[in-house]
Amino acid sequence: MPMTSLNINGKSIDAKLGETLLDVAERGGLALQCDCGNITCESTRVTVVSGEVEANGTRLKSTVLACKATVAGDAEIKLPASSELQSLKGHVSAIRQVSDDLIELRLSFTKPISWRPGQYYHVEFRGQERVNMFASFALDAGTEFNTLIFLIERANTPDLFAMIVKKGDVKGRVGITGPYGSSFLGHDDERLIMIAGPNSLAPIWAMALSSVMGQPRREKVLILDKSLKQDQFQQVFNWLNRRGLQPTFVDLQGKNAETELKALLPDLTEFDMVYTAGSHGFIAGLEGIFVEAQATYARIPNFQPWHELEAQPDDASALEPA
Repeated sequence: MPMTSLNINGKSIDAKLGETLLDVAERGGLALQCDCGNITCESTRVTVVSGEVEANGTRLKSTVLACKATVAGDAEIKLPASSELQSLKGHVSAIRQVSDDLIELRLSFTKPISWRPGQYYHVEFRGQERVNMFASFALDAGTEFNTLIFLIERANTPDLFAMIVKKGDVKGRVGITGPYGSSFLGHDDERLIMIAGPNSLAPIWAMALSSVMGQPRREKVLILDKSLKQDQFQQVFNWLNRRGLQPTFVDLQGKNAETELKALLPDLTEFDMVYTAGSHGFIAGLEGIFVEAQATYARIPNFQPWHELEAQPDDASALEPA
């Protein structure tokens, strides 16, 4: 079989034509935290610096998904500098039911936790099915070392939500594995545009807080679906408003969503960095705007329970913009 060479993060690795980039990277000892295996988790997105690869329907600007993209010749690939994958046992240190549909959960660990806004964890309570949840911050922006905070929405994890409400307290150990996902906040100079769809505020809230605190001079735009304008999130909006980041609420699910989004972003260019969180259908319905403008674009998909996620069709074209 014809051979070629991939340069991945400065390391030259022999590769076979038609081999996935993920297989080449793993053989070369380079970690890519592949989760779902069928392109829905976005955890293996890498940048093609030069050369050619067969994207197999996963290309976004200069990026492809390494789990599906294959070797087509000599190329240089850059992997994201993600946090190290960890499997830890922790315990519930606090539960606060914010509203009838939202719980704020705090987990504590004996080891330091490293994650980036936009990444998620597998979380498993004893007797409950494993769920994927995005690490975030408390609604009042408070946090502590060696802790993870999750916003548990009834619509996203109904079984877990019902269990916590029923028991009123959760005892015993909680297992986590992660973080997963390559669409996390970076330290770039481009204008930062953050968009959250229904039931998808947690990763965007984490990204907004981190950018306000850590990147105060970076230009930022925060656009939220109107369904998120709820009393239970008012602490988030107040905190952001006090620090100069005014959320804009708009109907991002209606037939005029693209028109309204374009009106909010009339100067969208290739120098913008866009993160969109939501269901796969929600993301696919909007991403054509960013692709057309050639903006750097990242998807943050929310999840069903893991067995439903694994049942997604193994078809890259199903997630391509129409």
